[in-house]
Amino acid sequence: MELRISVAELARVVSLAQGVVQRKNTMPVLSHLLLEAGTDAEGNGRLQVVATDLDVGIKTSRPCEVMVPGSVTIPARALADMVRVLPGPDVVLKRLPNQHIEVKSGRTKARLMAMSADEFPSLPAYESAHFVTVDQTLLNDMVDKTLYAASTDETRYNLNGVFFEPPTSADGPLTMVATDGHRLVRVERTFEGANSFRLKGPVILPRKGLAELKRVLGDATDSDGPARIELGFHDNHAVVKKGSTLLGMRLVEGQFPDYKQVIPKVADKIVRVTRNELVESLKRVSVLSQDKMQPVKLAISRDQLVVSCTNPETGEISDDVPVEYAGQALEVAFNARYLVEALASLDDKNVLVKVTDNLSPGLLVGVDEPRHLCVVMPMRL
Repeated sequence: MELRISVAELARVVSLAQGVVQRKNTMPVLSHLLLEAGTDAEGNGRLQVVATDLDVGIKTSRPCEVMVPGSVTIPARALADMVRVLPGPDVVLKRLPNQHIEVKSGRTKARLMAMSADEFPSLPAYESAHFVTVDQTLLNDMVDKTLYAASTDETRYNLNGVFFEPPTSADGPLTMVATDGHRLVRVERTFEGANSFRLKGPVILPRKGLAELKRVLGDATDSDGPARIELGFHDNHAVVKKGSTLLGMRLVEGQFPDYKQVIPKVADKIVRVTRNELVESLKRVSVLSQDKMQPVKLAISRDQLVVSCTNPETGEISDDVPVEYAGQALEVAFNARYLVEALASLDDKNVLVKVTDNLSPGLLVGVDEPRHLCVVMPMRL
């Protein structure tokens, strides 16, 4: 294998694929990137880079000059570190007989140890999935608004992702939900073709796969015209195609909890507040919270909200926030970080904070956007 490619192009494709690679693997080859040099249907040279951890896989390519077609695997981290310091503008990669890769760029010359491409695991047949065209801005927004609430506790594997629920009717919404047991977020969106995924029911998209999806969607160098992508499902995998990049992820097995039972049906105490003012107040008050699980207290009374925090070791702080409220006085406590992250995900300038009592979940929703809501469980005062 021997090829010549722009250093900038190689850096982009390696950076895009490297996120999938895990540093610690039981299979050494999984810490490598598979590089395949060849020609496309039009006879143009292409470098294809593949990475996988057996749950998430990515395949992407860039134009290059191919002198000798072939394939090899190279340690992902070593290649990424090397590419960052190459002088450019081009780099030549050449496989040597002793399973090394020679890297030449300008006056810089190096050799990297490699492994045979035969040892690299094959990716599933992602191309056979049934694809639906989706606006990538819409999908990216839905992932942004839900992924932060997915659980990072590996023992609760059924919460380590985002619930993807296709519409149940032709004009119904696509729903995405995430929860870690302490908070929950639900986002609904309607678009043409939303009911065309051919899924038998809801699925759970893995947290890592969605994090890599955001990297793919953010890659402005690999796009075919308007901001449209292809999203599909095949067996137990979800697949995304964008330009010359294909990302696949194994779906999370397990039963997602009935999120509808968590969302409060009735909340008789409704506070209307400017979103940014409440966020800034929470940030100011939480400076005394040394423990990330320490609660902040919300004292609600007529047209007034007092946000406060008491730390036995450092002191106490309170902040007044103007609100619209005409109900009975109430004191309730929440995790400040959960509130800030929920409020930050809402788009509306003004939000409604709905509560029933100090032991019931708090519901946050934009005044003008009821399709996006957040639920935060209370803490004891």
